[in-house]
Amino acid sequence: MEIYISQLDESKKVVPIVKEYNVGLEVVQFASPYILDNLEECISSYKNEIKEILGSTSLSIHGPYADLIPGTRDKMIAKVAKERFEQGYKVAKELGAKKIVYHNSYTPKTYTNIEWMNNSIKFWKDFTKDKLEDIEIHIENTLEDDYELIKNLVEEINHPNFSICLDIGHINAYSYLTLEQWMSGLGDKIKHMHIHNNYGEKDTHSGIQNGNMNIIELLNYVKENMENTSISLEIVDINQLKESLELLREYNFRLFQEIK
Repeated sequence: MEIYISQLDESKKVVPIVKEYNVGLEVVQFASPYILDNLEECISSYKNEIKEILGSTSLSIHGPYADLIPGTRDKMIAKVAKERFEQGYKVAKELGAKKIVYHNSYTPKTYTNIEWMNNSIKFWKDFTKDKLEDIEIHIENTLEDDYELIKNLVEEINHPNFSICLDIGHINAYSYLTLEQWMSGLGDKIKHMHIHNNYGEKDTHSGIQNGNMNIIELLNYVKENMENTSISLEIVDINQLKESLELLREYNFRLFQEIK
């Protein structure tokens, strides 16, 4: 099981953790439209920030998502979303990332399921038609009540590198279904997971032990039954992130191997 940490703090704080725990890095900075507006300069600057680990650590990119709606009925909004997603994909190529995560961005009750699916399928078929097979594209659940839309999307796109990033914190905070129901329903379509805890009231991106989910039990299941599924610890507080990594060590989770 490949393990990443999401970069939710400064590089000078995160890079030493990557080195100490020998994990991959999920880069979040390039989700920001402010950074995307100065893309070339920011890519160059970021390469310098992580030069100690660039090329020796597996990378994932969290793609842009702010105000971007791939299932929109508005062609102009879809055009902007595609341009931003293409910028995120360019970052993945420039940094040599293995994967990129995009939000599904569905808000319940704003579209009928049929209209959203038709628009979303058209958008993603167009987006994936020229994409490389060496960068995995993962679609992440956010506010969805259940898994049907995201499941149907991946089935309809039917692209070898197009799969699901299951965010367990979002499920705990926003879905009426249990995590077990989501995992059973999506099965082998899950190829990446965002791991963080909360108490079911709001999405706090807390450490493994800071919530009401038994994440160690979940990760043991993933390790034993989903060998091709990677995880990223998406934990805001640096101390809770370190505590979570120590817990993984304690439970003998094999951390990342350097790429060759």
